[in-house]
Amino acid sequence: MSLAVRRYSEALLDIAFEEKCEDEIYEQFGVLYQQMKADKNFERLMTEKILSSEELKATVSKILDGGNTFLISFLMTLIDRNRMDEVMEMFLDFERGYKEKKNILEAEAVTAIEMTEEQIELVKKELGEKYGKTIVLRTSVDPSIIGGMVLYVGNEMLDASIKAKFEGLKKQLKTIQIS
Repeated sequence: MSLAVRRYSEALLDIAFEEKCEDEIYEQFGVLYQQMKADKNFERLMTEKILSSEELKATVSKILDGGNTFLISFLMTLIDRNRMDEVMEMFLDFERGYKEKKNILEAEAVTAIEMTEEQIELVKKELGEKYGKTIVLRTSVDPSIIGGMVLYVGNEMLDASIKAKFEGLKKQLKTIQIS
């Protein structure tokens, strides 16, 4: 990540928290980021010099009509300074800083069958107590783990799946020598 990306995203983050509109900016900037990520033609339109500065400003104004004025001003500044090619990186750095300041930690729980709401809330509560943060939990289903759960928290992986236990047992059995 370039120093410019870091400085721009930190400047937007500072303004967002100072003006107490961090959630609104995070949501709106996130929608723009997700749209660019999902539609490569839209990303090209926004980041490559296909449109003139005036056309790009008009496009951004139309997309974010009624949006947060600080975010719109931020994007206009990026257009003026020919920095729109770094806007996606800026969002990711903004998101990192936003979550850090809001004390949010993302986790993913992979289970063999769909988790109930009660199970999800219990996992969030347990992880929140362990890490001292607000947990945002994504869930997914992978029948190959047979049972139990695999948790991804930050850079950690906690594997409490039946599949992992079988693999451990298999390794143990291979080391046993019969005399």
